[in-house]
Amino acid sequence: MKLKTKQLLFFLLFLQLAAIGQAQEISVSGVITDATTNEPVPGVNVVQKNTTNGVASDFDGNYSINVPSDAILIFSALGYSSQEVAVNGRTDLNVVLAEDAALLDEVVVIGYGEVRKKDLTGSVSQVGGDELANLPAARVDQTLQGRASGVQVSQISGEPGAATTIRIRGGNSIQGNNEPLWVIDGIIVGTDYNLSNLNTNDIKSIDILKDAVAVSIYGTRGANGVILVTTKSGAGAPGGTTNVSINAYGGLQSMVTQVDFLNGPEHAAYANEDAAFRNSALPFANLDNVPNVDWIDQVTQSAPVQNVDVSVSGVSENRDVNYYISGNYFDQKGLVRATGIEKYVFRANMDIKLSDMFKVGFRANISKLRQENTKFNIDALYLETTPTRAIFDSEGNYTALDPITDGITPNYEADIRLKQDHNLETNILGNVYLEFRPWENTVFRSTFSPEINDYKRNRFNPGALPDNLITDEGGDARIDNSLRVSFINENTLTYDTDIGENDHLTVLAGFTLQKTEFETNFSRSFGLSNDVTGFNNLSFGADPTRNQLGSGYDSYQLASWLGRINYSLNDKYLFTLVGRVDGSSRFAPGNKYAFFPSGAFAWKLSEEDFIKELNVFSDLKLRASYGLSGSQAIPSYRTLALLDVANTTFNGIENSGVTLGRPENPALKWETTEQLDIGLEMGFFDNRLSLEIDYYQKQTSDLLLNAQIPRQTGFVSKLQNIGQVENRGMEFLVNSINVSNDNFRWSTSLSLSANRNKVTDLGGVDFINLVTPAQQGGTGARIIVGESVPVFTGVRYLGTWKSQAEIDAAGLGGNHDVGGPRFEDTNGDGEITEDDFVVLGSPQPDFYFGIGNTLSYKNIDLDFFFQGTSGNEVFNSLTQTAYFGRSETTKYKETLNRWTPDNPDSDIPRAGAVAALSEIFNNSVMIEDASHIRLKSLRLGYNVPVEKMGLKGIKGINIYAVGTNLFVLSDFRLKDPETSQFDGDSEQESNLTTGFSRGQYPSSRTISVGTQINF
Repeated sequence: MKLKTKQLLFFLLFLQLAAIGQAQEISVSGVITDATTNEPVPGVNVVQKNTTNGVASDFDGNYSINVPSDAILIFSALGYSSQEVAVNGRTDLNVVLAEDAALLDEVVVIGYGEVRKKDLTGSVSQVGGDELANLPAARVDQTLQGRASGVQVSQISGEPGAATTIRIRGGNSIQGNNEPLWVIDGIIVGTDYNLSNLNTNDIKSIDILKDAVAVSIYGTRGANGVILVTTKSGAGAPGGTTNVSINAYGGLQSMVTQVDFLNGPEHAAYANEDAAFRNSALPFANLDNVPNVDWIDQVTQSAPVQNVDVSVSGVSENRDVNYYISGNYFDQKGLVRATGIEKYVFRANMDIKLSDMFKVGFRANISKLRQENTKFNIDALYLETTPTRAIFDSEGNYTALDPITDGITPNYEADIRLKQDHNLETNILGNVYLEFRPWENTVFRSTFSPEINDYKRNRFNPGALPDNLITDEGGDARIDNSLRVSFINENTLTYDTDIGENDHLTVLAGFTLQKTEFETNFSRSFGLSNDVTGFNNLSFGADPTRNQLGSGYDSYQLASWLGRINYSLNDKYLFTLVGRVDGSSRFAPGNKYAFFPSGAFAWKLSEEDFIKELNVFSDLKLRASYGLSGSQAIPSYRTLALLDVANTTFNGIENSGVTLGRPENPALKWETTEQLDIGLEMGFFDNRLSLEIDYYQKQTSDLLLNAQIPRQTGFVSKLQNIGQVENRGMEFLVNSINVSNDNFRWSTSLSLSANRNKVTDLGGVDFINLVTPAQQGGTGARIIVGESVPVFTGVRYLGTWKSQAEIDAAGLGGNHDVGGPRFEDTNGDGEITEDDFVVLGSPQPDFYFGIGNTLSYKNIDLDFFFQGTSGNEVFNSLTQTAYFGRSETTKYKETLNRWTPDNPDSDIPRAGAVAALSEIFNNSVMIEDASHIRLKSLRLGYNVPVEKMGLKGIKGINIYAVGTNLFVLSDFRLKDPETSQFDGDSEQESNLTTGFSRGQYPSSRTISVGTQINF
């Protein structure tokens, strides 16, 4: 009996101790893995429900937390559905997280961080690296065309390595740069970084920041939008694995379209008709002996392109180290012979976890480029080289004289064979970082990002060129060198925590410092005594009166303070506040610093009960943002007066001197853009159909313009902050999964954008003239208050004069002939002058679009992408000579139907009616519809079933064929409307004169095949 009593007492004591144990805290630990890949998930927030007690999982997915044994833990991470798990006294608790199917595009990168797409308050477009992979292009920007709403990309030249023109929600500035800011792996590389230095296949994703709350974190450099490039890492691989990928493709480029010109006999007949009308000697006595040279065909070729890249990536067994290392060789010959680009790119990315508190890493990109430049003026090829010009004379020598004018003109075949012109560029871009976690949910990050760019251009025009032989001037050579060295140091502190059950707070604060130095020099030598040394010994130049030397130096610094607060209330209401203060050395004291704030609000309507009850939306979010961003817009030293060389003579002796070249203006300040954005995101059918709509309105003030000032000051203009430009637009993005089953999947993406651009103020003047694109044709583009930037201007063409009586009745001064061109005298003053100019069109499209489809059936993948514009015009300045001009220039094929006595109803002017180009002002015939649609890319791939074939050690083999720029549908005479006559020699040309064409470097159709093998 006593024994049973003791046993009962011990049993009751055990229950009591167990009860006491239940009330005590225990240590719970485990590993968090991905439900799909079974890989560890780092950075998962583990929080005790209804408390602020929480931790985050490490690189290996491990976590450990002290909680009561009856606690409930909440596991949450970017891209995954949250889970609530009861502890129930367990000390070992492993959790498997599933991807959140309700997320759209999952995680997007923003400035100095990343965020879930469903928690995004700003407007950001994302392009995945897989969309760009293996497209045969030297630059990543060439592959972005049409793939993001609100982003207009124009491929203005087909030359290998040529830059594009990018406008994000329209252009803001007139004399400043309108290109977006590029940020590569967090490194701010600016607006003019040579993107050929990157390997497109290294890119994981591209995120494009568009609205104020997204771009204002970059302050004075964000007004034109920001493009963030994130390269690959090994972080996603299972621990202890190494992945090796070998990828290679080769292809052939060909001309997409060919311009229709008169052939040799047809042009000779035109020339004779021209001469007969002007009572001149006929240049071609026998049309049967006229040469027939297709010069465009002569200087172009079918050009190869090839690419090889190898990458090694992986994660250490304990997941403390992840790495990605790649090497790339790319070689693209140009359609125009003796042009092309060859590049070598090496990349190394690594992240190392030193402890629970410290993490370090680096990103390094080293590239070496050789760019072979065009050896002659492409414009002149289209404009002046007629098919009647033979390549060689009867003795086999290069011809040097034009057969119609008998003047000395270049021989482009000789230029290709004898000239030298190439760029050599070496670029080192990288960053190293340190992350320190002093407390839970707090991360301090410091980065140092250097860039070194060494550039050299060599040019040599030998004395053996036929035009040099005939003048006996000898050869000439020039060498240009530049070196840019810059660094950026950025320091940020991020605090990220859950508040209660459904609230979340992220606070970012930082300080950055940037410095750039840029040195240039050049030497040019004339009258070289021989052609043996080329550009390698400029001292051989025998004409010191023409020899040239020059050098330059530029330096600027930027210091910045930045901050951002993101707050999520009840996981329904999202608030963002952003601010950045920038100080730039480019401005004078008193205007060096500026503050750019912004704010945003988003409402997850799909989380509201009244929306859920509709059972319509799987996702619904309304967002709005407003804020300011800026643009430095000017190069260094523009606030200072400029001294120019001005020699003068005293007592018959020339003395060197200087004079004021421009006035100073220390009051110059930033251009400022304020932007309002309202967006709506919708998802249907479990997000198999998603729609995103944005309306935006931007207004840029304090434009930097060269304003006219009284001549009594000694100057005609002065750079000032005057003027205002407005952009308004709509963006639509639709993604759909049309079919999805075990064997077949079909998805579609459509982006559609429309921007309306308008000048609202030019500081008191009505318009500003921009450029004269045609020879002596007058101003072809203007900036006019109330119009878009720019507009095309000229007179209206009314056809040909049909009779002398018609000419007499018009009463116009000047030279007019029956069959000659007739223009509208708009103001009725009896003369055709620039006073009769009217607005004839604009390069701004009504809308631009991109539509892509991806289909997969078992192991076969097919992807095709169309891109285009509608409602924009192009100014074809070649038409002044090819339609109206005299016979020494090329002529369109359509001039076969020109006015003749036997064809009196034609509105194409007769040959010989134009005595001088000054008679042909810019006119409506030169303005053509630039609307077009282009099959930008088509890709077909096959995944080899390596497991079924017993290929051990091989993880995958993909065989693919890619076609790019396969065709373009356009009514434009020069076939491809995406060209630019101007190469940006002046500030205004580089920003505003898009949409002009005179026959630039042709675009190519490329078909390539390749294979990728993963081990």
